[in-house]
Amino acid sequence: MTTYVKIGNLNEETHKKFVELFEKIDDLLNHYNKLYGTDFKSFEDIDREWMSENVGTKWLGVECDDLEYHDNMDLVLESSWDVPIQYLQKIVEFIGGDVVVYGTYEDDGYDPIGAFVYAVGYDDIEDYDEVETDKMFQDDDYMEEIYDGLYELRDSLYEGYLEVKNEE
Repeated sequence: MTTYVKIGNLNEETHKKFVELFEKIDDLLNHYNKLYGTDFKSFEDIDREWMSENVGTKWLGVECDDLEYHDNMDLVLESSWDVPIQYLQKIVEFIGGDVVVYGTYEDDGYDPIGAFVYAVGYDDIEDYDEVETDKMFQDDDYMEEIYDGLYELRDSLYEGYLEVKNEE
């Protein structure tokens, strides 16, 4: 499962928290300890049950290429079978402020693919069900059409979040 994440609504203060969390992302053990307040000494301390309960998947790879200040930052997550929902929610909690985490996910066989939005007190995730997976591998125009629809779903979920936020 590949999850493409945008972390939005960052300001200088919340960006510092983002950098604190992701500046040494090649050291996932330290990353987990910061994010979850744990004191793991080695990966042998982290079992599958803990990962499932706290991350939402049995393993996770995190890629963050840019730490320069922007009000939106990007991550790419690789995981097994599931969107790491608990991990995304924990990022929102750790960074704080009005941070919103949103994006898309896709299994390597395009089943499932979908979009999500997470913020403090808000969550929405939806599969994009209108995909003929066999056709995805054979027709580039169809693939482009599906991705356009997927990005529209992501944007509509984000707009839904903004509407709720504005009503508050």
